[in-house]
Amino acid sequence: MKSKAEVLQAAKQFVKEIGAPEAIICDMAGEQTSPALKRFCQEIGTTSEFLEEGTPWANKAKLCVGLMKEAVRKDVKESDCPLAFWDCCIERGARINNLTAKNLFTLHGTNAHTALTGKDGDTSNLCQCKWHDWCYFREQKQSFPFNREMLGRVLGPAKGEGNEMAQWILKANGNVVPRRSSRPLKVDEMHSTTEIKKQQIFDGLIERRWGTSVNPPKPSSENPSDNEFEEHEDEDEPK
Repeated sequence: MKSKAEVLQAAKQFVKEIGAPEAIICDMAGEQTSPALKRFCQEIGTTSEFLEEGTPWANKAKLCVGLMKEAVRKDVKESDCPLAFWDCCIERGARINNLTAKNLFTLHGTNAHTALTGKDGDTSNLCQCKWHDWCYFREQKQSFPFNREMLGRVLGPAKGEGNEMAQWILKANGNVVPRRSSRPLKVDEMHSTTEIKKQQIFDGLIERRWGTSVNPPKPSSENPSDNEFEEHEDEDEPK
C-alpha cells in the first residue's frame, strides 16, 4: 500500500486470494475503523473485532510483526540495501516465513501456506538469489550494438507479473521492473575486476537516487502524500 487510504483495497485483494476470514482484529487506527471497511466486512460475513486503544499485547499478530521487522533490519544491514526498498524486503520475508515449516501443533508438520490454502507452496523463485543479490537480466528493447544482458539487483518474486519465476529487478537508473530472464552471477563474474567495477558504478548511481541503508532519500516536497486518516501507533507496538 502507498497510503493508509488503500486499506480497503488491500482487504479486498486478500479476500479474493485467500477467502473471507472469520474475523478481522483491528486497533483504533482511523483506516481500520472507517465505515467503508466495516461495511465491506459485513457484506462478506466477517466480524470486525476492535482492540482497546493502548493494548497492543491483546493482538497475537504483534509478536510476528516485531519478528518480521527485525528480520528486515538484518537483511537491510547485511546487504547495505537502500531503505527505500524495505517494502520489497518485508514482502519477500513474509513469503519465506509462510513457506517454512515450523514446530507448531496447529500446522501438523507443514507450513502456514499449505495449512491455509491446502496447496503445496513453490519456493523455486526464492532459492536462486539472496535478498538484494547481483544478477543479470535481459533487456529486449536494447538495440545493436548495446548489450541486452544488463546488470541489476534482485528484490524478490514479482507477484502477478509474468510467470512464477519473475523477479523484481533494480536497474542502474533506479527503476524497479519485473523480469523473467534474471540469473545469478557466475563464479568467474563474481571475481572479475571488470564486473566489480561495474558493480561500484551501479551502487553509486543507486545511492544518488535512493540513498543507502543508513541514509534514506529526502522526501519530495512537491508531491506530499495525501492521507485522510490520522496517525495512530500504539506505544508498545514493536518497531
